Amino acid sequence: LRNRGMVPPLALLQRCFRLFRCRDKTLRARLYAYVVTDIKTANRKARDQPLNRALQNHVIHILQEPSSVGAKYALRAMIELYRRQVWRDAKTVNVIASALFCPHPKLRIAALHFLLGAHDAPHDGEDSEEEELQEARGAVSKLREQLGGKDGSHESRPGRCVNKKKRKLQRAMRSSKSRGKAEAAASFAALHLLHDPFTLAEKLFAELRRSSERFEVRLLMINLLSRLVGAHRLQLPNFFPYLQRYLQPHQRDITLLLAYLVQACHELLTAEMLSPLLLHLANHFVTDKSRPEMVAIGLNTTREVCARVPLAMDATLLADLIEYRKDRDKAVVAAARSLLQLFRDRMPALLHKKYRGKGCDLGEKPDAYGALQVATGVEGAELLSAREARLAAAGKLRRDEDGGPAGEGDTDDGSEEEEG
Repeated sequence: LRNRGMVPPLALLQRCFRLFRCRDKTLRARLYAYVVTDIKTANRKARDQPLNRALQNHVIHILQEPSSVGAKYALRAMIELYRRQVWRDAKTVNVIASALFCPHPKLRIAALHFLLGAHDAPHDGEDSEEEELQEARGAVSKLREQLGGKDGSHESRPGRCVNKKKRKLQRAMRSSKSRGKAEAAASFAALHLLHDPFTLAEKLFAELRRSSERFEVRLLMINLLSRLVGAHRLQLPNFFPYLQRYLQPHQRDITLLLAYLVQACHELLTAEMLSPLLLHLANHFVTDKSRPEMVAIGLNTTREVCARVPLAMDATLLADLIEYRKDRDKAVVAAARSLLQLFRDRMPALLHKKYRGKGCDLGEKPDAYGALQVATGVEGAELLSAREARLAAAGKLRRDEDGGPAGEGDTDDGSEEEEG
């Protein structure tokens, strides 16, 4: 009845979403496959916005219901539709982000993975859009080889079979081009489609502080928070003291935590926020009692933080850190030298005179806190004006070569004739 158009799609799909609560696993799997396929078919020729908005609002109500099974399948269908470029809009992302604060732990973890970009990876046992695109391109290449030409044209093989293969080749080429255009147009990170990232980060940090989840889940929450702070230039001062509690050499997954620290740094953070963290890294990682690999990790993390916020470093701490360039371990020496080279380029006035190097510019320093470089024109426009000037000069020279010397020659010839 649905295929014949006798049943409206909205009522049927809402009924399918409600049937996700049933206890039959096979039925839920079939309903899930049908929902994804039917919504994709409804949006194939043109976006059915009224249908999409109504179903998205329906999913919001399902996520607040006590049934975790129905909410799980509804969220899974929404993520799959986002991955298949059907519901690739800001409302879909914000509906999925609202699952971060639902009462079901599995839904919170699924929303965390989605916002961290796990939806872009193909699922096991399912055909991704990239695989379908590769299959379509492979079919085009195979048909071209059968027909014997680059564009599928072969005059020496007339017949019904050849014409049929030509039509099939044209359909395959149109299909592969449309899929490639859709993939290029919709490649945009879900994290940048959030309506209010600051409120989301505050609520997520409050959940993290009182969370009793296992360490892997808390690690996902820290990762998402650091990405939100770094991508949207947020000010979340209490996040860095909380992260400092985990920064110990014996901590599990310490390299991930240090990467999350660097990922959360941006130019709008004050030096007072990050100076205690740099001192903490120096006291717990870059010490004579630490292992060489921990010293190298601490120096590299300090360099990456200072590359984003150079004003967080002071001269006393920097002088102590660059002394490790004389260490016996090669990794420690390389890390200390890279830190020294960073401040030679960015802020040489912070170094002692003997460490600045030859020809350093003492006036070189990073921008003050909050200073923004405002563009006064289009970058690279001077190249266009220079090209126009060259063309104008070449045209003037060509006119001079064509008109000037020729006129002088005519005058000389006339004078010679008069003399003769």
